[in-house]
Amino acid sequence: MMRGTPITEQLHEYIAQTFAPEDALLQSMPADAARQGVPMIHIDATQGRFLQLLMRACRAKRVLEIGSLFGYSAIWMARALPVDGTLHALEINPLHVKLIRENVMRAGLAEKVTVVEGDAAQTLPALKVHAPFDFAFVDADKLGYVDYFEGVMPLLRTGGVIVADNMSAGGKVWNAAEANERNNVTTMRALNERIARHPRLTSLLVPIGDGMCVGVVE
Repeated sequence: MMRGTPITEQLHEYIAQTFAPEDALLQSMPADAARQGVPMIHIDATQGRFLQLLMRACRAKRVLEIGSLFGYSAIWMARALPVDGTLHALEINPLHVKLIRENVMRAGLAEKVTVVEGDAAQTLPALKVHAPFDFAFVDADKLGYVDYFEGVMPLLRTGGVIVADNMSAGGKVWNAAEANERNNVTTMRALNERIARHPRLTSLLVPIGDGMCVGVVE
């Protein structure tokens, strides 16, 4: 038996237009990035608004993002920060780093957003000096998700929030027959189970976008 209202295209558009309208900058960013060969794998506006909602709920001032692509999600989150808030965006691709910096500058958020270039597995430990963080968003290479999760958890305060994107794995994560590393399903399943059973987290897989797994640190 299906429970709840199915998320149809019409419902998604209603939610986006009513609760998460994009301004001119956000609307222009994907096309600008696509012209430079960046893949269109960023979150959508409803997910950006969802991140803002969670940040405001936990009164986030210090935010950590692993995987920022061209800065679309970073701008959504930075706009929800208080005046003295900061966001550290970790990104490995030099072209993406350049675009993130340009876009946060265009958004007037350069003073709040610090872009850290390099492999997050190597740059993440150095961010301990900025801990504890209030909020973390993971949206990078999927095979590294479990390692990123383990690296982020010690940096979060009690009451902080961690969010991981693409946790439905294209709708395959609940089908064991689909699980393999080629389509990241094995990794997503493993991390969902790790988050669900983590002794310091109250968590839920939320069916927004390609699934966002949310955990609140106890």
